[in-house]
Amino acid sequence: MRQFDFDAEVDGAWRAFAVALADRLATLQPGDEHVVEQAREFPDGPHGVLTFTRTRARRLRCTAHVLDLHPTVEFKLQQLDTLTDAGWRLLRDSRLIFEVGARRADELAHIAVTALREIWEVVHPTFLVGARGVVAEPSVAVGVIPDSRDHLLSLIAAALEDIAGGRITVDEDGDVPLPTRTVPSWLRVLDEQAAVEFFATVIGEVPDTAAASAYIAAESVRWPGITLTLHQTSLMAFSTIGMTAFHRENLTTGLGRWLEFMAESAPDVIAALTKVERELPRTDGDDERLPDPLQTLIVLDEDGTSLDAQEVATICRHDQSAVLRYIHTSQEQYLAWMKSAVEADVAGDHDEAAACRHEERAWRATTDKLRDALRIIVLRGGEAAERDRRPSG
Repeated sequence: MRQFDFDAEVDGAWRAFAVALADRLATLQPGDEHVVEQAREFPDGPHGVLTFTRTRARRLRCTAHVLDLHPTVEFKLQQLDTLTDAGWRLLRDSRLIFEVGARRADELAHIAVTALREIWEVVHPTFLVGARGVVAEPSVAVGVIPDSRDHLLSLIAAALEDIAGGRITVDEDGDVPLPTRTVPSWLRVLDEQAAVEFFATVIGEVPDTAAASAYIAAESVRWPGITLTLHQTSLMAFSTIGMTAFHRENLTTGLGRWLEFMAESAPDVIAALTKVERELPRTDGDDERLPDPLQTLIVLDEDGTSLDAQEVATICRHDQSAVLRYIHTSQEQYLAWMKSAVEADVAGDHDEAAACRHEERAWRATTDKLRDALRIIVLRGGEAAERDRRPSG
């Protein structure tokens, strides 16, 4: 008989608890709360209480309190040093917080487990009460039972058009292209079951399939609801949502999770498996700004309707290469605003979603105007440019 290894069993139980906690945290929405605390049956010593929330900035936060640390001053200070060294922040109201990005739920779960074991000396997850979370009551949604694949596709397309505020394209294969910039991705309705699937080829040719397999086994737990798999030498990503009964909320939640993965995590996966450094998105604090001609278009034509194509070409100095760059930038802008609108819808912030859609429509209009200007520049050759460059008098 195999000898019972208590330490291994305890470590395994904590690993399972961390995975389950990460899955729970990944589903939190702004306004939700999930509490994990030490069982009250053990009154001696400090009593650990951790509260998990998702902030309005869509970051995951774990909150503890100094009052829950050891009552002896010496030990309390030691515990504070341990927590702050680990990255916890002590606030003026005696709260301790640890925040991570929305896609790093597994990291926050690991931080919480470490604190529970080292600070509050919880021996096993069974000594925790983890279901005391106060979650916002979900709204009642009316479901529709689709009677065929085409019926379900029509329901999906109608919901997506409402979310995007515009017409949705269905390609020749019956799939819906999605606004993902890292690599193309699609949504399709499955033939063999009542379900929809998001899918993408993340890497067309994986340099080292053995390393990719090891990476998938070790890292895929970071993305609940997303499946990474190797198909010959290609790395594929999938996310499937059952649609026996169609609910718009299920679709928007799944779409938000997929767009977040494609925008924030897929570049990291590509970088890790191809050894090509990802280009990090520009933050609000960077000094870079839009090129002057594009900035001028925004100032003079806020909604993309008051300038004609000739005026846009003149503002862009009839520079074909520059206009091509501006088209690419404006496409990136409207795709980013479209993604933000979907995320706001998922979070239930309809005012923010409406504002994002307004920005998206304006950038789409600017993109169309730039294309019209490019047509003028290309078809008229260098005549307009020469005329603008010719000195007056």
